[in-house]
Amino acid sequence: MTIIAFIGFGEAAQAIAADLNKADGVSRLLAYDLRFANAAGDLQEAALARGVEPLADIAGIGEAEIVLSLVVGAAAIPVARSAAPHLREGQVYVDLNSIGPQAKAQVGEALAKAGGGVFVEGAVMARVPPFGSRVPILVAGRCAADVAERLNAIGMCCEAVGERIGQASAVKMIRSVMIKGVEALLIESLTAAERAGVTERILESIAETFPGIDWRETATYYIGRTHQHGARRVTEMNESAETLRGLGVEPVLSNAIAATIANAHARLASAALPPNTHYGALLHVLAQDSVAAMVSDGGR
Repeated sequence: MTIIAFIGFGEAAQAIAADLNKADGVSRLLAYDLRFANAAGDLQEAALARGVEPLADIAGIGEAEIVLSLVVGAAAIPVARSAAPHLREGQVYVDLNSIGPQAKAQVGEALAKAGGGVFVEGAVMARVPPFGSRVPILVAGRCAADVAERLNAIGMCCEAVGERIGQASAVKMIRSVMIKGVEALLIESLTAAERAGVTERILESIAETFPGIDWRETATYYIGRTHQHGARRVTEMNESAETLRGLGVEPVLSNAIAATIANAHARLASAALPPNTHYGALLHVLAQDSVAAMVSDGGR
C-alpha cells in the first residue's frame, strides 16, 4: 500500500486525488499547501472531501513514499528547497510543474543538496480534468521507468521517456509552441475578422483548408482557455521560450505567442465573462476593446 503526498492542492492535485482516493494500493493521501492556513478553511474542506489529510507543515511529506509537486511554476524551485530536508532515502519526488528543462534541473539540484529522495521530473500533457488520475504524464530521470510502473499500478497514466532530467519537460515545452501558437493565431485572426464583420466566412474558409476539425468548437475552446487560464499559459510560454534558448533556437514566435495571449487575457478578464463563453461573445469583447484602443490612440 502506497502513501502519496501532494505539494500544492489546486485544480490538478484535487482532480488526481479524487481518483486516487478510490484506488487499490493507496493507503493514505496527504497534502501540503500554504493556503491551508487560510482561516476560511475552504481548501482544507476540499482536501477532506477527497480523502486527503491536510498537512500543517511541509515536514509531513516525509511520511509518504511518493511526493507529487503540483504548484505554480514560479514556486517549483523554492518548494523543492523547502521539501528537500524532509525527504528520506528512497522516497520519490516527482515534479509535475509546467517548467522547462533548465528549471527542472534546478529542482533536482535543490533535492540533491539535501541528499534525500529520488528525483523524477514529469510533464502533464493534457488538462487534468476530466482525466483525473488518468491524465497522460511523461516522466524522465534515472528511475523514471520504475516510478512510472509504480504510479500506473495505482491508477495513473505515466510513460517514461528517458533517463535524463529535462527530457519530459522538453516535450511539453516544445509542443506548447505549436498548441498555444494555434491559440494565438485564432485570437489574432478572428479578432480582426470580427472587426471586419467576416468571422463566419473566415471560419468556413479555415474549415475547407483544414477539414475534419470543428473550428467553431476549437475557437470556443482555445479562446476560452485564454480567458480562464491566460496568465498560467503565458507563464508556460515564457518557459517554452527559455527551453528554446537553451537549445540554441531564438524564440521569436514563442515570445509573440506569450504577448498575444497575455493581451487577450487581460481584455477578456476585465469583461467578467462566465466560463465556457461562446467564441462569438469572446470575440465581441476583443474586437470592441481593439476599436476603443484605436480610437483612444488617435486612430493610429
